[in-house]
Amino acid sequence: MEKRHIIAIEVEDKPGVLSRISTLFSRRGYNIDSLTVGHTHKKGISRFTIVVKGDDSTLEQIRKQSQKLIHVLTTENLKKDRSVMREFAIVKLAYDDDSSLRINELVDLYGGRMLDSGNEVLVVEFSGTEDKINRIFDDLKQFTVLESLRTGKIGMRVGQ
Repeated sequence: MEKRHIIAIEVEDKPGVLSRISTLFSRRGYNIDSLTVGHTHKKGISRFTIVVKGDDSTLEQIRKQSQKLIHVLTTENLKKDRSVMREFAIVKLAYDDDSSLRINELVDLYGGRMLDSGNEVLVVEFSGTEDKINRIFDDLKQFTVLESLRTGKIGMRVGQ
C-alpha cells in the first residue's frame, strides 16, 4: 500500500550530494513531495528531510541504498508517532481598514508573527504541523494573498 514516508538523511556538506540523493529517488520512479535541507549543530553536517509516497518495502530499499551513497552518514525513516514534524510558511497579504483586524485575529489564533507591514501590505510567518499550515492557508483564502511560500516538512525523532 502506498503511503507517505519521511526519510531523514545526514550528510557531509559536499558538492553533488543533493544530486546523488534526488537521482536515487527519480531512478526508482518516486516523486519527492517535499525536500528540505539545513545545517545541523555539527560543523560540516547537513540534514535532508524528504517526504515521498510509496510502499514500505520499496522505500526501505531506497533508504538502505541512500545509506551507501558517498558523503551520506545516516538515514532514518521517521515515524509520525515517534517524531516531531513542522512546516514553516511566509505569506504576503494586502490589507485595508476592513481586513486588518480580521488578519490580526487570524495571526493571533495560529500563533503567527508579523514580519513587516507598510503600504497596505503585511508579511506574516507561521509554523506548525502540516495540518495546521493547511488550515491557515484555507483561512487565508478570504484575504488577498499577494505571495506565499512554505517549506517542506522538517522532522526529528523524539527521545534518544
